[in-house]
Amino acid sequence: MKVLFVVPEIRLDGEPYSIPLWAGVLASIVEKKGGQVGILDLNALRMNYGGKHVPNEKIIEEISSEKWDLIGIGGLTTTYSRMKEIIPMFRQYSKDSMIIAGGGWITYNPDEIMELIPEIDLACIGEGEETFSEIYDHIQSGKSDFEDIAGLCIRKNKEFHFTQPRSLIPNLDTVPYPAYDLYELDIYFKYSSLPYSVESINSKRRMTVVWERGCPRGCTFCSHNGMSRIDMQNILGKGDRRKGELLVREVDKENDTFSLPARWPTPRYAVDNVKMLYEKYQIDFLTISDENMTSNLKWTKEFCNLYKEEGLDKIIKWGTLGDAPSVATKPEIVKVMRDAGCSYISFGFESASNKVLNEDIKKGQSKDHLQKTINAIRGSGLTPIATFMIGNAHENINDLMETVSFWIKNKITVNPFICTPYVGSPIFYEYKDKVLQQYDDRIRILKQNAEGNKEMLHKVRLEAMDKFMKECGNATDYTATISEYFTIPELFALKQFMYKYDTRRMLQMAHQRYEQTGLEQWNHDEEWSKYCQICESKKMCEIKVSN
Repeated sequence: MKVLFVVPEIRLDGEPYSIPLWAGVLASIVEKKGGQVGILDLNALRMNYGGKHVPNEKIIEEISSEKWDLIGIGGLTTTYSRMKEIIPMFRQYSKDSMIIAGGGWITYNPDEIMELIPEIDLACIGEGEETFSEIYDHIQSGKSDFEDIAGLCIRKNKEFHFTQPRSLIPNLDTVPYPAYDLYELDIYFKYSSLPYSVESINSKRRMTVVWERGCPRGCTFCSHNGMSRIDMQNILGKGDRRKGELLVREVDKENDTFSLPARWPTPRYAVDNVKMLYEKYQIDFLTISDENMTSNLKWTKEFCNLYKEEGLDKIIKWGTLGDAPSVATKPEIVKVMRDAGCSYISFGFESASNKVLNEDIKKGQSKDHLQKTINAIRGSGLTPIATFMIGNAHENINDLMETVSFWIKNKITVNPFICTPYVGSPIFYEYKDKVLQQYDDRIRILKQNAEGNKEMLHKVRLEAMDKFMKECGNATDYTATISEYFTIPELFALKQFMYKYDTRRMLQMAHQRYEQTGLEQWNHDEEWSKYCQICESKKMCEIKVSN
């Protein structure tokens, strides 16, 4: 069998940060089964075209070069727009190929996406290694019925059928290392430099790894490509985690499995992965793209000890992602990581308002955690790296002032993201109607008589979903907002003011909008009067009049 995996351009606003490893893992599975396999790595090849999309004629040339039995395509939710452009070309120029889609972009609403992209034959939900392996075996043996393969959405004429849910892989050490040699490594190495530490800036042969699946935090804006227990709860319960958990338990009972919200392979598996990358490709820096490495202190300490025992700390520096609660409560972990070659840890701080952190984001962290983490990072000799976002549902001007004053106090510069309700995140499920109505006002009208307009409502909602997903490129762009208080233009203005520490204009805007609307979200607390020119001017004038 001949299999082609297509890696779409992940984003077009910079250099290729990381290698999409899913294709290499599945390619390893095909190779072990004796099949022929190729990877069309558009994410890397775009750099040969000024960082833009790879021209259609180049894609057509590659697809037409062989007779592929199976074409697999996957990616993040941000790749939907590009998927919709290129998948019809697969069908047109490789008519007999089975087209299978997988990954975060299709995991959460495969039936909707397959209706919007009719060329897709099958969709894999969540983890794809075991599912794809079984699909391959079915095709190889001449079977055309996939009903007995768990974790699929199957097209049946104009209907879509879901097979039994698949349990998550209990032992991640069984996942093969990616077939790195099938990627455009020369291109990735060319763009190795990252502005996160001296070592990452000077890197010439940087490589990416991902070992963790899922995350123990329950952030409302986040999803995990269907590879965590939390994700499976949301997928099976259609946003109702309690309902979904009951179904997850049934699957675990049937398969004698149990998965925590976050899973790791053994530290030995991870260290051997790094050793292999050094021996085969002489890498000089490692980006560990695990969602939250510091949350598993035991695993991280064991990994760091093994890394040093193998002498890797002297030859391959590395950086990763962490979270504030784990570092704030066990700050010594930072020194352990630094001593093992870690040169940066990036944190998702999100907000410095305890109200927003508790009510909207629900990560389980507080402003105190953020401060202790900054202190621990600086105390270890590393530079704090943190991301923030604005536009959370109940965030008002006082919450934004809490955040920007935290930046000023700690002398950190941040260009915040705007909270985006990506498909699959808890806030998407909660605010789906609010999101879709921002793309088509007819939804609100048709819902008033939903039964009588059932068919039309489905069509309009699907069209709105298509528009929304096409706009989901990255969090620096705007799509829909879930903010109960601010419009998109207001958020963009506030984002710019915050980035520049321009509290004067933030509060001028607040006064103006409060006078115009009378809405309390614009009425700032007395605490912020020290930053407010209008409040200070009023006080000065009052003093002058009284004199």
